[in-house]
Amino acid sequence: MKQNYNCFVDVMNWANEHKCSITTDYIMMARYDHTIDNLDNRLSLNEVGKIIERIISLDNNYQKAILADNFDIQESRDQSNDLVCGVCVASICMVANGNVYPCTGWQNYICGNIKEIPLREIWNDSLKVKYLRNLRKKDFSQCRDCEDKAFCAMCMVRNANENTKGDPLVINEHFCKVARLNREIILQWKERMKNA
Repeated sequence: MKQNYNCFVDVMNWANEHKCSITTDYIMMARYDHTIDNLDNRLSLNEVGKIIERIISLDNNYQKAILADNFDIQESRDQSNDLVCGVCVASICMVANGNVYPCTGWQNYICGNIKEIPLREIWNDSLKVKYLRNLRKKDFSQCRDCEDKAFCAMCMVRNANENTKGDPLVINEHFCKVARLNREIILQWKERMKNA
């Protein structure tokens, strides 16, 4: 975010020195109550581009992956039946009051409460859990033929939190722009390295 934009490299360097795995997340989403004033701290696309360039320049493993022969930006296999993400498939969250929800950013999408229903029943029988678990990439028609989809980390909560109705299927255009920028920067970097 804007407040730590200039020091994320220090955190990456510290993690590398201490042999810690690190992931840089330059995506900020709206709050789970659909308020968006926190987005005043969201990086501009220009700032995101600089972060992506920095990440590439600092991560040798990422560079190797980009330059690998099997780095496929079009992903030839059909992904339409792939899961969107791991919510309600591999993970679920809960808070002290017993409310169970899909992921840490989606606290208003309550799937049940363990003080009323056992967690196993929420996991197996909640209609909200089943709905999210059954969504597939093909359910996002706008994304099916997108040339940037290999550079996009689809996240239903990002969509839901910035949509006034909380609809996870309404694509948030900001993240489309980030995916497009990511694609452009990576392909430009790859081309420069091939011609160097």
